[in-house]
Amino acid sequence: MADLKPVVFKLNGEKYGVDINLVNGIEREQRIVGVPNSPENIKGIINLRGMIVPVYNIAKKFGFADITSQDSQLIITKLGEMLVALEVEGVEEISDIASSAISEVPKIIQGGKTSYIKEIAKVGKDLLIILDVDRLISEEEQKNMEEIVKEQEV
Repeated sequence: MADLKPVVFKLNGEKYGVDINLVNGIEREQRIVGVPNSPENIKGIINLRGMIVPVYNIAKKFGFADITSQDSQLIITKLGEMLVALEVEGVEEISDIASSAISEVPKIIQGGKTSYIKEIAKVGKDLLIILDVDRLISEEEQKNMEEIVKEQEV
């Protein structure tokens, strides 16, 4: 495994990471406009420098309570050709992790519902769950987000 440079963020008191190469930007909480009848993991949309970007609710995906903190942030990533904002409690740092500190996902937690867990990294005394953004959002959710964006652009 190669060295890793993830954007580390908190969610429900735990640390997660997304490879910095997949991150287009980090934004402070913006006004999220709810979209009626959208799937539960899609929190709404934002206007990001003139572009309509869907906001994905990772907390709900993981079965956690909605993020209510005013300090929440949005990690902007690209999913195919579409930008997507991942709502997180807060970005902590951009870390450098040596390949020797990265482990494969234990077989006991591998599976359909956790296929978005790419790797586990040991950072000091903490474990960091590295997410695979392409697997985090299902194909159906991606199609729903694309439709929502198209409807708003009309």
